[in-house]
Parts: sequence; structure tokens; C-alpha cells
Amino acid sequence: MDNAVINAGNLTKSYTLYRKPSDRLKSFFSKNVPCDVITALKDVSFSVAKGETFGIIGENGAGKSTLLKVLSGVASPTSGHATVEGRTLSIIELGVGFLPEFTGRANIFFYGDVLGFSRDFIRGKLEEIIDFSELGSFIDRPVKTYSSGMVMRLAFSIVSSFEPEVLILDEVLAVGDIHFQRKSLNRILEFKKRGGTILFCSHDTYHTRMICDKVLWLKEGRVEMFGEAEKVVLAYESYQFKKDEQQDTAKTSSASAVMLEEVRLLNDGDVETDGTLSLLIKTAAQQKDAPYNITVSIKLPDGRGVYVTGTHMNTIGLLRGEKTITIEFPGVKLLSGNYYAHARVFDDTGLVLYHERATPFFHVEKKRPDMGICYLENKWKIE
Repeated sequence: MDNAVINAGNLTKSYTLYRKPSDRLKSFFSKNVPCDVITALKDVSFSVAKGETFGIIGENGAGKSTLLKVLSGVASPTSGHATVEGRTLSIIELGVGFLPEFTGRANIFFYGDVLGFSRDFIRGKLEEIIDFSELGSFIDRPVKTYSSGMVMRLAFSIVSSFEPEVLILDEVLAVGDIHFQRKSLNRILEFKKRGGTILFCSHDTYHTRMICDKVLWLKEGRVEMFGEAEKVVLAYESYQFKKDEQQDTAKTSSASAVMLEEVRLLNDGDVETDGTLSLLIKTAAQQKDAPYNITVSIKLPDGRGVYVTGTHMNTIGLLRGEKTITIEFPGVKLLSGNYYAHARVFDDTGLVLYHERATPFFHVEKKRPDMGICYLENKWKIE
């Protein structure tokens, strides 16, 4: 990639773990010292163009933080190469780079000194950093008295104010209150709009999808998938959901009166706004005469509900025995995005949950310029 500012080629990072501290010293003189080698990254290759927002996703232990440390210069690769062009600032571990005995104000100057900024530059940014952090009188208290959210406020306020060309962020929206998360997100989007390059690592697939142009999915230190954000995030969410479903199924007691034998979509490919969403449900009854209700929810990937219906909400009434059920949602008003259907079986009171299953994610194609979750009919009158 000609305009790439970040390049990684066959990047591998391994750590050698010795069983006791003295073994590390012995290793300088002998190659036969017992040790364990942990490979955190294996043959990782990708490039990031100037002005691109690049997401990194994966489970805990997948190698995300190790990759960010290598790209930030905190760690060196065991083999392969990684280069980053331009002034790079990062938040990769909460509180790293701060002196706990120093006040927040003193740490702003210390951080700027370490990065090589002049004192005049730091003084020019001081009020902006303090105002954005909203730390108030805590700015003149030792950082060791700060909560994790306050530390993140200070760290993000500093790195985002020091005019980087490349910004590396690890879970910056996971700490702190909603108000500051919104402020931070707006500043990230402003930086993106100005043409800055961003590496954004997060477990939050919603923010990853919203912010990032491309996404790298790491799995056990290797590249599982790389490409357009929407496609990679959808594949990752489906993978996670299948794991959850397998665990839930394993936990389900065989003594349940009714179980969901199958829950699946009948649509071929993506669903379209104003199209029909079709769902098939098959139940298996352990107790043939046990009455039960079924509910079906349409949900966003983070579990928030969009719509729910059920047998007790219609004129269908209680079910008994094994059933094959087809549910159609004609003229569905969902807008572009990823969703899934979640089916549950309850007893006749609707209070005792017998079993639950969900479909993989389905995607609604973008057919309208409207934004949001669903389409609402609207009429405008302007005089």
C-alpha cells in the first residue's frame, strides 16, 4: 500500500517464561535452562493507510494488547517487522507513563517532556487538557488518589490534545461514565475527520463498527480475518454467539418440560427493509401435556431488544406437545445493521424459563438514507 503509515509483515512476538528469577540469569550462559515459550503473535501482516481508522478485535488472550505494544514501540518483535510513520501517541495500559506520587498537572508536564515537547507547547495545551478531563481540583492531587476512570480521563485528554498523527487506543471507552465516553467518542471522530490515523482496540463491536473502516480479527495470536469493518465484525459476532449458544445448550437441564430443538432463519441471504423476515421454530416436549408459551425477540448484537412477541401476546394461547412453528414478519421496518432472533420457552405462567435459543446474526441491507434501528413513517409540512 503506497500511502500506508503502518506496516506489519510476518510479525511474531514470543515471550520466554522462566520458572525462577535465577534461571533468567543462567540463560545468558547456557541454552539448556528450563523455560516455557509463549507465542502471543504469529505471522501477523497488515497495513493501514493514512487517515484510516483500523480496528482490532478478538477474545482475551488473542494478542491484541501485544500487537499494540509492538506498534507503540513498547515491545520489540521476535521476528518480522512493524513500522509506524508519523508522531504516534497511545493509550495501551491504564496509568502507564504516569508517576503516581505526582499530581495530575505535574504528570501533564512530565508526559510532555518524555514525548519531547517544549515547555511552551505544553503550557499552551495545559488548560485545554484540564478542561477536557473535567478533573477539577483533582488535577492538583496525586494520581495515586485517582480512580481508574479519572486516570483514563487524564490519559485520553493528554494524548488527544498533543496533536498526534497516529493515535493508538486500547479500550479507552470501556472506563468511565457515559458522559465522558460520549466526549471521548466525539473527539475521536473529530480526529478522524481531520485525517488522523487511528488504531482502535475494543471489545465493544458497536463502537468498532461505527468508528472503523477496516478491522483485524485476532484469534490465538493469528489473523483470523481482515477486511471491511462490517463483514469482519459480523463474522466475529456470529462466532461469539455460537460459543454462547453451545454453552447455554450444555447448561440446559434435560428435565426441562419443553426444549427448543431448532431455531433458524428461513431467509436466503440478507433481509431487506420492507421485506419479509421468516423464522422456523421446532419444540421437543419432555412432558407431552405440559402447557407452555413461546416468545420471539428481535435484538441488536449487544442484546438490546428491538421487538418482542409471543403466544401469550396473541390469540394463540398455550401450546402443548411438540410443534413446528413458522413466524413471518412481513414488511419489516428494520434499517441497515445486524440483528438476531431470540426464542424462549416459558411455562404456562410465563415466569419459569424452560429453554432458550437464538439464530445467528442476520444483516439488513441499506436501502434507505434514514439512520437508526427502524423506519418510522413521517410527514413533513414546511410553510
